[in-house]
Amino acid sequence: MSEHLDTLADEALASMAQKGDRAAFEALCDRHLPCVYNRLRALLPPEAVEDVTQEVFIAVVRGLRHYRGRSSFRTWLAAVTRHKVVDYYRRRGRRPESVPFDSYGGSPTSSDEWEERALVRAALISLPDHYREILLLRFVEGLPFAEIASALHISLEATKSRYRRAIAAAAQEMGITARKTGDEDASV
Repeated sequence: MSEHLDTLADEALASMAQKGDRAAFEALCDRHLPCVYNRLRALLPPEAVEDVTQEVFIAVVRGLRHYRGRSSFRTWLAAVTRHKVVDYYRRRGRRPESVPFDSYGGSPTSSDEWEERALVRAALISLPDHYREILLLRFVEGLPFAEIASALHISLEATKSRYRRAIAAAAQEMGITARKTGDEDASV
């Protein structure tokens, strides 16, 4: 990616890409591929992640002309990604009860680590969509609360409240007591 394109906002790159600038589109893809891939790793079986990642970016190519900038490019891309996840499960007729952890960053070194990962995955899958979404935005995409609020079109306080409820629900699903982490005060 050229240094000039590195400094441009997503929305500027999207506008350039809509006018046929291939380098701008490639810059957008390079910038967002890791987030899309990691989000899909959290939601799909390992064998489906690469194919659905491709489907997301094919949908972006085809749908970019419809992007109007009413929301951030990241928000629009997250919606495209969610639709492709829904399409994946719709084609299979169901949502899996669990997705294996074997493709997550490194191999666990003990059976306790495997169990912990499986427990977290099962809890995440069992959460309502609005809780799962906020946890994915925070932990998989690493977004600060202000950006999560913008992406979800809710206030910052509602975002922090939903985050706390999502953490508590996940902890309950895992059979542990949630404790105050102070994370909701971090990186607004």
